[in-house]
Amino acid sequence: MRLPELLAPAGSREAFLGALSAGADAVYLGGMKFGARAYAANFSEQEIAESLREAHILGRKIYLTLNVLTRESEMEETLSFAERMADAGLDGVIVQDLGVAAALHRRCPALPVHASTQMSVTSAESVRLLKQLGVVRVVPARELSLAEISAMKREEPIEIETFIHGAMCYSYSGRCLFSSFLGGRSGNRGRCAGTCRLPFDVYDERGALAAGSGAGKDRAKDCYPLSMRDMNVLAVLPDLIDAGIDSFKIEGRMKSPEYAAGVTALYRKYLDRFADWDAAGRKTPWKVEREDQKALESLYLRTSLSTGYYYKRNGRELLTIDRPGYAGTDDKLLKKIEETYLRGLPKRDVDAHAVFRAGEPAVLTLQAGPADGDCVTVKGDVVQKADRRPLSEEEIAQRLRKTGDSMIRIDALTVDTDGRGFMPVSAVNALRRKAVGEMETLLAARGAARPANAARNADPEGKGDADSRRAKAPEIWAAVSTPEQLTAALGCGPEHIIAEAEPELIDAVRRMGNEGRTDLYLALPHVFRREDRERAADILRRCEDLHAAGVIARTPEELQFVREAGYRGRVISDSFIYEWNCEARDLLSRYADRMVLPLELSAADLRVITRGARDRQLLTVYGRLPMMISAGCVMKTMGQCRHDGSFYAQIGDRKGKRFPVRCVCSGCYNVILNSLPLSLHKFAEQGDPFLFEVGGWIAAFTDEDGEETGKILGAFQGLALKKGGNLFTGETGTYTTGHYRKSAL
Repeated sequence: MRLPELLAPAGSREAFLGALSAGADAVYLGGMKFGARAYAANFSEQEIAESLREAHILGRKIYLTLNVLTRESEMEETLSFAERMADAGLDGVIVQDLGVAAALHRRCPALPVHASTQMSVTSAESVRLLKQLGVVRVVPARELSLAEISAMKREEPIEIETFIHGAMCYSYSGRCLFSSFLGGRSGNRGRCAGTCRLPFDVYDERGALAAGSGAGKDRAKDCYPLSMRDMNVLAVLPDLIDAGIDSFKIEGRMKSPEYAAGVTALYRKYLDRFADWDAAGRKTPWKVEREDQKALESLYLRTSLSTGYYYKRNGRELLTIDRPGYAGTDDKLLKKIEETYLRGLPKRDVDAHAVFRAGEPAVLTLQAGPADGDCVTVKGDVVQKADRRPLSEEEIAQRLRKTGDSMIRIDALTVDTDGRGFMPVSAVNALRRKAVGEMETLLAARGAARPANAARNADPEGKGDADSRRAKAPEIWAAVSTPEQLTAALGCGPEHIIAEAEPELIDAVRRMGNEGRTDLYLALPHVFRREDRERAADILRRCEDLHAAGVIARTPEELQFVREAGYRGRVISDSFIYEWNCEARDLLSRYADRMVLPLELSAADLRVITRGARDRQLLTVYGRLPMMISAGCVMKTMGQCRHDGSFYAQIGDRKGKRFPVRCVCSGCYNVILNSLPLSLHKFAEQGDPFLFEVGGWIAAFTDEDGEETGKILGAFQGLALKKGGNLFTGETGTYTTGHYRKSAL
């Protein structure tokens, strides 16, 4: 059985050396910009180029992380950087941004593109979409079970890379805005502040403190309901290998070189042990030595460990409820790792064959790998006939093995000599240096992508700026989640209503009727996994029954699903299908009739990407924004799972803020909302130009009652017509303007 690639993190040069020395097949690292670990030491371009040379000599690979959302102003710099690294021999690039993936596929067609876990890939539908962008490897959402991953690979064959060790996020990666909205530091830009590691109290739908959550300010200890246990899969490694996963990824670019080397070494040991165990027929149970398990636990792991979501949908067992911090480290172990793996680069073993015959040029052949592998043959000076003592076979071998500071080490060596020749030491050394140098050059060149540059887009902003000033008021879109809000919205008469596709709300739509007064859209779930296909198909059928105008797709999977289903209504892509640049805009416009603009960009950044397509752009002007989409459920964690419908719980932080949590039992996920609603009414009152250039405003209602819904919606209708509005008058701290003035860091 072919073993999966062992992929190690390198946040620094030292970690890179340690990972290679410890047996990593590949390493992922980031440059000084555009990677999802902005606070790691990271690598300069020169360091990446040199690291590529070294890795290729050793027969290893390097993948570059460009896994952040990318503004239009950064696109050219990002693509040029990737292009230069591709020319230097880069083995692959990891991306989050759909626009970056699409642009790289055109610009560097031979450079392998990997879809980062920040893309939150959850089904084969997304894989099919990504393949059209040239993606050759997918890192699925960490929330998928092993069965789902295997099914995805069977349904849509592609290389699959999954995490096997390290820290876990509570949110689906790429779908967390908590750090961004609370502190301006975006996880989608590599600057997550780790908000999920803070203590929170949990409150049920009545507002009562949930059992096990403490006792408010008088609680005896903190509760950490969003803090995930670290992952450690040594005990179940055979299951993951049997599932057909192509690459095993260790988390930890922010961690020390000792961590990178130590964890890599232990997984290398057990991957090699698996190969022997499998070859022997698996006659004994798979076993992890307690000493090795203890060593892993001493390398910057939290006190509580799990095998992640591979066998578990969610639950308390996946969380560090009482203590989110790291356990202590073993200084003796760290010292041992340093001495073993952090004292320089490893060497590449090659076989050698030397011919030393008097009267003929000396010949040295180096062979890396099997008979058909990489091979170099060089000739040296003519071997002289010895006057007194000829060079023995042992003396020749001894001198040829002295490869010094090179990255080549001669393993098996044969010498063909007639026993009559002599060469000066300097000539033997020159022969060896020449052969080693050529071998290093040959190996370093292996794996270079060498892409042909594609023609650059003459109009990087897409379709020009034909509609820079709108002649009509923005359309009003009301997003509702309760029958009471629906009644209030219908009473206000907006142009469009978006309704959550929950049975109670759909029944209310059917009872109330619409009579063509407003366009109705049903919202697909925030999460689309393999098991959700029938539910999504049912929503499309209900759209036809209700004569709905269209659907809101919240994930790339849903965009592809709706297309494959042949749905003929309108399709709106939601804000979590990120449109941060013109490439993403143009891509999404092929799948969707309208796009909801992202929530982390300022008006200035949004203005650039909406040019030429403003009628199709929708801007959220009011609502408690979704801060986190999670497979975990705060109520299930507290032992209060309801199993059906959807309802609102709350979590409360140390400052007394309450964050509503929509528990969606039908899909078994949570949507954690901001404690304050976004409201851009002040900018509308001031006549901010950009607000009136987009095609529509979305007012999203979550836990508001009917009276609040009617008041707020009516106010924004008046503001859209520039007739004024009356929201939050004289109040402070009751709303947020989000990133409208300043994009997330």
